Amino acid sequence: MFRLLTTAAILSLTVVAAQAGESLTTRIHTAAVAACAPESTPDLPASHYAAITQSCIARISNAAIVKYQTEADAKTKASTAAVTN
Repeated sequence: MFRLLTTAAILSLTVVAAQAGESLTTRIHTAAVAACAPESTPDLPASHYAAITQSCIARISNAAIVKYQTEADAKTKASTAAVTN
């Protein structure tokens, strides 16, 4: 019975984290676009600078996602340890 409750708790935490992750990913991407906006001015050739802007957005987004995913994993492990103890 205890294993069943533990499994249910972990499953519900995973579902909540996945739902929150989608909106977090969107917010991270939006922030990265805003942060990289100074690099994308209309006066510069789009063929070259669009690639630089996309690289900037990808770099910032990926770094933030890794950071927040690491924090979320640590919280999940801590809450799982609390449930099993």
